[in-house]
Amino acid sequence: MVRRDALLEKLLNVLPGFRGYREKERLREDDRLVREYIVGVLSEAIRDLGEAIANIAEYDFGSAELFDSILRDLRAVADRIRWAEHGYAPHFNIVKIQEEDLARMREVDLSIVENAEKIREFAASVKRDSMLRNPVRERVQELVKLIDDVRAKLVDRENIVRGWMQ
Repeated sequence: MVRRDALLEKLLNVLPGFRGYREKERLREDDRLVREYIVGVLSEAIRDLGEAIANIAEYDFGSAELFDSILRDLRAVADRIRWAEHGYAPHFNIVKIQEEDLARMREVDLSIVENAEKIREFAASVKRDSMLRNPVRERVQELVKLIDDVRAKLVDRENIVRGWMQ
């Protein structure tokens, strides 16, 4: 099956005009895979943070409420990434997404991946601290900042897709 796909790819690359089309489709598929990876990382963070909140509620209910509101915010950001515009524009759409735009989206996506991984590490450390019943309230602002950074990068990404960012 792999060999037949490779032969078919070689054949399609030879066809005039088809190579550029294939490259765009490959970039779009990469975009989808990156977004799925980010959502997976954030899902792990959401799970760890949820478990941490359950632990924190046993000894500091006020902090648990703070983290719970942040958890809702993190879920909203993960959903926003999951359903983000993905670099596809129908043939007659006014705004066309060019290959340069997709390359810029990759740069933004890389920074989102880095921040998502920081959020996952942060959530895991809060979970560990909550299991030891360590105070975690002072760490709330750090998590808020990480989520705000992701949100800002999402706005950049949306502006690229809509053609508002040059």
